[in-house]
Amino acid sequence: MIIHGRHTYPPAPLPSLRPDWTTFLAPAAKSRFIWFGHSTLLMRIGGQTLITDPVFGDNVSPVPFTMRRFQPPAATVAELPPLDVVLISHNHYDHLERATHKRLAHGHAHYLVPLGVGVQLQRWGIPAARISEMDWWQSIERNGIRYTALPARHYSGRGMFDHNRSLWVGYLIEYDNERYYFHGDSAWGQHFDAIAARIGRIDIAFIENGQYSEYWPDNHLFPEETAAVAAKLAPSRFMPIHWGAYPMALHRWNDPVLRSIPAARAHGVNPLTPLLGQIFDMDTTSDDWYRHAP
Repeated sequence: MIIHGRHTYPPAPLPSLRPDWTTFLAPAAKSRFIWFGHSTLLMRIGGQTLITDPVFGDNVSPVPFTMRRFQPPAATVAELPPLDVVLISHNHYDHLERATHKRLAHGHAHYLVPLGVGVQLQRWGIPAARISEMDWWQSIERNGIRYTALPARHYSGRGMFDHNRSLWVGYLIEYDNERYYFHGDSAWGQHFDAIAARIGRIDIAFIENGQYSEYWPDNHLFPEETAAVAAKLAPSRFMPIHWGAYPMALHRWNDPVLRSIPAARAHGVNPLTPLLGQIFDMDTTSDDWYRHAP
């Protein structure tokens, strides 16, 4: 069990904005995004509303009160606009949350998930007809948007008896001439060379940055590795995710970005660090708010 010190939580609430749904949903020349912390991103692409790894609960551990959210999210699940597609990277508790999906089961969103994850969603009331399981490098097109599941170096499991019985993936999302990479969870590996070689130009790369430890070096990227992945993929913008919501390791709450952002800039990569709940696009100007907040 991880024992958290005070430094793993911010000493006061982080700056956050309430999303303006009218602005978010309005037709626009550029795709729009909202970050809710950790790996949860709401996307408005090609007139479709997508969400990645939606987790809005207070705790992301099967053990109560051990990995509690820093603060309430900028919006609740009930406040989200109707969803068209839900993308799941793998089945860990901080990426696949029962309460959120029990709520989403009443909607009409289609799920794109790694091999083996569909059965869990069906237990929570999501019909099989609304679930597509994907293998690495497999692509699916829905309503003009192309989704490709990408390899990762991680693992899966929610209990003692399902270790690595389902897959873990990242995603490439393509619409018209736009291309977005959602990293999911992954440690450093040669698969990033294959991804860089095969997917080509990227507008925004949303890359894992946080919850690392010397005790589990094969599970997550260290901040300097996050920057190195960004440099390898050479996106127009790089946004660190997998931080800003839950303490799942022993590092300081803002250490991931304090280390990865300067390293990315040193590689010539342009970082993107929106506030929680802020509507942004690939041209949004960012500042280093995390250095001074709270």
